[in-house]
Parts: sequence; structure tokens; C-alpha cells
Amino acid sequence: MFDVLILTDPRFMGGTTAAIAADMRAFSQAGLSVGLYLVQSDGFFRREDQPNPAVQDLADLDGVTLCNDRATLAAGVAFFHHPGIFLHPVLNPVHVTADRSLVVTHQPLFEGNGAMNFDPLRVMANLKQQFGTVPIWAPVSGLCRQHYRSLAPVLRLSREDWGNSFDVSTWTPRREKFTRPVLTIGRHGRPHAEKWPDTAADIAACLPATATSRIRVMGADRSHLNRLGVDVSAWDLVAFNGETPQAFLDSLDVFSYFYADRWVEAYGRTVAEAMLMGCRCILPDSLRPTFGPHALYGRPQDVPSMLAHLRDHPAEARAAAARARIRIEAEVSAVHIVARLQRLRRDIGTRSRRGGGHAGSLTTLRKLIGVRRRHRPAGRPQVSPAPAPARQRSGKG
Repeated sequence: MFDVLILTDPRFMGGTTAAIAADMRAFSQAGLSVGLYLVQSDGFFRREDQPNPAVQDLADLDGVTLCNDRATLAAGVAFFHHPGIFLHPVLNPVHVTADRSLVVTHQPLFEGNGAMNFDPLRVMANLKQQFGTVPIWAPVSGLCRQHYRSLAPVLRLSREDWGNSFDVSTWTPRREKFTRPVLTIGRHGRPHAEKWPDTAADIAACLPATATSRIRVMGADRSHLNRLGVDVSAWDLVAFNGETPQAFLDSLDVFSYFYADRWVEAYGRTVAEAMLMGCRCILPDSLRPTFGPHALYGRPQDVPSMLAHLRDHPAEARAAAARARIRIEAEVSAVHIVARLQRLRRDIGTRSRRGGGHAGSLTTLRKLIGVRRRHRPAGRPQVSPAPAPARQRSGKG
């Protein structure tokens, strides 16, 4: 019996993989036994998507066992990472027995236009039929909790969010911020269109290249920005993963992060990274439920005036960034992960709507009917399964 069981598809490349990897490293360092089961989902990924080598490399951690050769798995806590991969029956189900099973919601329930992303009840039915378990849902953020609470009392949520964890010892700022009249403003992330505002005007507003603002961006799709008509001639563009996130973020004073109207951030791991590196963060108001007092909030067109205030009050800006770093470090530090896991194992969940949901009950029901109509099983795309794991490794459990 493992202390922890992780079930995920190896084709994730972004924040989901980073969050899983950080958790598993923390479990390993704490001496826990961890089972890793690589799910072959159907209909979620594109045909050309390949497994992320970093996921299979997690099997090399002490105490971790890659266990795809087993028909039954038992654990204290089983984490089903990302509900989307369980929306359709997977190609390699396994029976799971656990004291506590959880779906970790790396995906928000609603899109930016209010439509429902997927049918959580179908996910629950598939998990019960294929894995023999009825899990509770663990939001990764305050925003996700609002979304999934809309389906209470049908869904049972964990009482505590399972937010992203970090080895905070590797996120130490080395450069004092706000010491120069020219501020360095920037952002980093996947070079996907939905990660950027919809118009050139909004992009230019939230990343203003002026005599007093230098722009650095890591991970931008230059061709997409050119199609929108964004002038990037004065930007310092760094290829995706061209620098370590720590080094890149340490070069910034301000992290300005806005995205398309249709996009909803389940958590915003890059934002937490920026806070850990001492950047002052400017964000859309939709991220307030997740980051609370740690950031400044507004619209893209509000950014220039915010920057002017930060530039005119550098000591105030440094102090605010330092407070945000201390607070976010306390929330995300991996040193607390064993205590969080113990609380989660005892968590029977809640079906309460207290605190309010993203949408009312009748609206949520209409959207649930709508998503079922849009995603009838007969019309879903067929996607080749992920290649089977190439190796097995022994370990605890």
C-alpha cells in the first residue's frame, strides 16, 4: 500500500506537470512511498501530442514506483490529476482502493464566456466505473472553489484547497527591485494565444514599452503577436524556457499578466513564481480569489498608471512585494505538504454552497445541459493513446 498514489496522463506539458512534479518531490523528500500510474486518456490530447519526459523521470525519485503493470492499487490518498482526462473512459483503467480519493481540479469548470468546460458528473461516473472509487473534488485555488461550488450539493469538495507547492529554497531573489528609474516589466508562460489579451491595444497597455519601461517576455509566439499588430520591436523576447524561470523573473521589477477573455486560469503558477522572486504583480480581477492581497488588480488600460505609482514610490513597492513574498511562501512551501496531506486524509469534504458559487443553481443546470449537448459521445474526436510506459522501477510499496 502506497502512502500516496498519483494518476495522470504523461502528455501534460505546463502547470499541471509542474504542480505534480513539485508535490512528488516533496513526498519523496519526506520519505513517503508514492505510486505513479500513467493514464492513457482518450479524446483530451491532440494526436501529435507526445509524453512529457519529465513525467516519466519522476519515477527516478526515491520511494516512487511506476506501477502500470498492476491491476489493483491501494494508497492512503489517491490523487486523480486533472478532471479533463477522465471525461471519457480511459484506455487503461485500474482498480483503486484508498482512504481518500481526490480529483485535483487543474481545470476551471467555466470558460470566460460562462459556458461549462466539461461535465463533472460524467467524470464521476467514469471514475466509479473504471477505477472503483467516488472521489471528492480538491480545488487548486479560490477561483476553482467558486466554480465547483456551483454544483454543490451534487459535488463534494475538500474543505482545504490543494494548491500548488514549491520548493521555496530554489526561489530566492538575488536582485533588489525598483532601484532604477527604468522599470523592467514582463511575463512568461506557454506561447499560446489564449494566454494573451485579445487585442493589440490591450497587450500594448499591459506591457508598455516607454522611456521609463523596459519590456522582457519569455515564451511569446512572435507570429501571433505580429498577426494582431503588436509592435514588439522594443521588447526583449526570450524563447520559451530560454532562461530558467528564476533567472528570468529575477530580471523583472513588475510581472504584468493578462490573458484572453475566453481563458480562465485555474491557479496561475507563473504568478506565484513571480511573487516568490520578489516581483510586484499586476493581474486581472478574476485572479483576486486566488491571490487576494498579494497583488494589484485592474484592466490592461490601468497598468500604465499603476506603473507610474510604483515608479514614484519605489520603497513602498519593494515593501509590498516583500510582504507578498512572505505570504505566498507560507501558502505554497512544500515543507508543509505532509501536514496538508494528513489533513486531507481526514477530510470528509463538504457539500455546502456557503460562500457562493460562480453561478446559481438554475444557471448551472442549464449550462450542464448545454455542455452535454455539445459533447455527445458520438461526436467526440478519437485520439491515439499515449505510448505505454517503457520501463518499470521498483520502490517502496
